[in-house]
Amino acid sequence: MARPQKCRCICSIPKNTCFYPENHNDTEVVTLGFDEYETVRLIDYEKFSQFQCAGRMQVSRATVARMYENARQKLADALVNGKKIVISGGDIAICTEIKPECKNMAHCCHRINQKK
Repeated sequence: MARPQKCRCICSIPKNTCFYPENHNDTEVVTLGFDEYETVRLIDYEKFSQFQCAGRMQVSRATVARMYENARQKLADALVNGKKIVISGGDIAICTEIKPECKNMAHCCHRINQKK
């Protein structure tokens, strides 16, 4: 029997959850989970290591590696084949306030939302 999937912690739901090419076809959609999006945001945008990303999301480094690889494959498929990208779903927990480890992060989702 497989282990139950552990809930993945993410900073917040992204403001934009749908991206599509100029001449898009609604029938071809790539769905990126919120947890997969968070791995791309932390590793590629925030420049975290997979180990740091795993700590932030409260999962193993191997889980982050799998999510990141799946996300990259999905993004490549969408870019190469002109598919719409929808970000949704996943077994996630969303943090509700700035955590101590986020206090010096310029791009913390909660800090950005407070400025408005």
